[in-house]
Amino acid sequence: MSDRDEMSDRDKPDFFDALAVGRALDLTLPDSRAVRDAYEAAQTESPPWLLNHVVRSWLYGAKLTQKRALTPDAELVAVAVLLHDLGLARGGAPDRRFEVVGADAGRAFALSHELGERRADTIWDAIALHTTGSIARHKGIDVVSCLTGIGCDYGGVGYDELSDDNKDAILSVYPRLGMKNHLTTCLCDIARNHANTTRDNFIADFALKYVPGYTRGRLSVDILRESPFAE
Repeated sequence: MSDRDEMSDRDKPDFFDALAVGRALDLTLPDSRAVRDAYEAAQTESPPWLLNHVVRSWLYGAKLTQKRALTPDAELVAVAVLLHDLGLARGGAPDRRFEVVGADAGRAFALSHELGERRADTIWDAIALHTTGSIARHKGIDVVSCLTGIGCDYGGVGYDELSDDNKDAILSVYPRLGMKNHLTTCLCDIARNHANTTRDNFIADFALKYVPGYTRGRLSVDILRESPFAE
């Protein structure tokens, strides 16, 4: 059975299910054409486990943002988080990290929906940096709010701030569907197929553990020490 067959069409949650979960969380989620289309784009390109991940990330982030009394651009955050793993869904690329594949797609989507250059650039930042929290957290409230939800669903960051009722409301509609194993497989596939895009980032951690023969390549310290300059 393929990933896309893990849930029947009848069981697959749609955008209105996400809004209903939001109401259960005492949230008013943005319901614009851009957000609806972002949800549809994610659903079209992603297997069920990955769609559920991006929607959970949106919902977790919205609730944590509310609890922390932050006020980001809710539409921008929704679009960025819903689209943040398009590069993963597409299997990466030979010349760019999968995050950049997704960021380019997210920026093009934003411009096609007339969100404006500034917001499109912020969406690019949020997607491109979603695996690089040490930089993303310095890029402003919108990028930080995206990182908040994604980090919660990936590694449980902030999960303990949510009530059991909040967690149940989200997971009952958007279950994890074996995300840990599926994501590990996807990242290792990118390391096999596009190794040069992974050697300087977190995918190398997965590849060194699970991909036979994978090497990280030259270390940064060696590049410096072996550079062709007289001191």
